[in-house]
Amino acid sequence: MKVLYAGDSAIMAVLGLEGAEVYPLVDQVWDAGTHLVAALEESGHEVKRMMSHVAYSDFPETAEALQEYDAVILSDIGHDTLVTYPGERRMRVPMGPNRLKEIVRYVELGGGLIYCGGYFTYQGHYGKGRWYGTPVAGILPLEILPLPDDRIEAPEGAPIFDVDTDHPVTAGIDWSDPPIFMGYNRTGGPRNSGRLLGSIGEGDPLMAVGEHGAGRVLATVADPAPHWGSDFVRWPHYGRFWSQAVWWVAGGEKGEA
Repeated sequence: MKVLYAGDSAIMAVLGLEGAEVYPLVDQVWDAGTHLVAALEESGHEVKRMMSHVAYSDFPETAEALQEYDAVILSDIGHDTLVTYPGERRMRVPMGPNRLKEIVRYVELGGGLIYCGGYFTYQGHYGKGRWYGTPVAGILPLEILPLPDDRIEAPEGAPIFDVDTDHPVTAGIDWSDPPIFMGYNRTGGPRNSGRLLGSIGEGDPLMAVGEHGAGRVLATVADPAPHWGSDFVRWPHYGRFWSQAVWWVAGGEKGEA
C-alpha cells in the first residue's frame, strides 16, 4: 500500500541571552515519525513522509491528488497547517482549495484515512489543534469534544483495555500485554455508525472505525510517536497493528501489505 503520513514533527528553536545580546537559534528538526515509517516500510508499505512544516506548503490540494495514496495518516498536525497556505498565497483571494474538504472528498471517493491523537489533533494543546467542527471532524467515527484542551496527560501511564479483537485492525494480535500511553485526547463516543475497538485511561474511547462514502476511517486518541506513544513504539506488535490499520482503511481485510 502507498501511504501519505503527515505530522508528528517540529522545528525546535532556542532563544539565547548573553548579557545584552539576544539571538534566536534553530536547534534541531525533530521527526517523531521515524518509528511509524520504519514499521510500515518493514511491513512492505511505501510511505511518503511529510513533516508538518513541509505539509504546510506541500500537502496535496485536491482529492484527485490524494488518490495517489491508498491511505492518508494525519497525526499531531494542526488545523491551520492544512487549511492555510504559506508565503504570498496567504494574501490571495481565494487562497486555494480547502484541503480539509478535499480530504473528506478523498474518503468519499474510496480513500482511507487514519486520524491519530496528539497535541495538535482533536482540540489538542490549549485548543490549538482546533479540529472541532471541521469537515474532517464530521466524518470521524469518534466525536471531537468542544473542550478548551482535550489532552489527558498521564505520567503514571494510561492503560488500554476491552480491545475488540474481532476486527481486521486488531485481529491476530496478542493484546494480553498491551502498551501503556503517557497521554491521549479525550473524545466523545462513537458516531457516524462507528465501531469502538477499545478503551483507555478511565474508560475513554481508544479507537474506532467507520465508513464514509466509499472510504474507510480509523480514529485513535493515542499517538503513534513519543512522548505519548513512547511505550507504544517499543511494543512487539506495533508494526503489525499499523500495517493492519493501513490495510483495512485502504479497503482490504488482511494484515499484510
